Amino acid sequence: MNLMIRVATTTDASNLAALSIQVWLHTYAKSGLRSALSDYVLAEYTSEKIAERLGDESQVFIVYEEKAHLVGYVRLLLDSPCPTDPSSRAEIATLYVQEHFIGRGIGSKLLEYSFDFCSKRGINGVWLSVNHQNARAISFYDKRQFRRNGSIFFHLENEQYENFILYRPIALATASVPS
Repeated sequence: MNLMIRVATTTDASNLAALSIQVWLHTYAKSGLRSALSDYVLAEYTSEKIAERLGDESQVFIVYEEKAHLVGYVRLLLDSPCPTDPSSRAEIATLYVQEHFIGRGIGSKLLEYSFDFCSKRGINGVWLSVNHQNARAISFYDKRQFRRNGSIFFHLENEQYENFILYRPIALATASVPS
């Protein structure tokens, strides 16, 4: 099978935007659509906004392709202090895998690539936030040694949604010493 994990480029912006909209709506619009959800997703996930983020050196998008089709990605923020532990500065802002591809190890492979990416840059841990009702995601992260480290709230119009903060240490890459 023709698989590839790589750092995204600006040419990936429209695919990243479309995949983001698809996964976000599938995950959070469980009761259907309403203006607050639609307005948020259509404003947040535009090709232009994604392209701007791709040009920001403090952000890295890592994509997973199968047969030259983007099916998942991770967005890392390299200077994003954790609200409950400001010394932890690397955030997994997004880990999305298209629904048709869930359960095939793609999320795990994207995480491993991300951990390696961070480790090589001296980053010894990552944090993320996940909706407290997203049992599938919480279970996924729990199996990969993420541990709860408090909560924050996502605000959408006049509503707020609790997100658990999860943290995972990363072993730093060791430079090989010539013998």
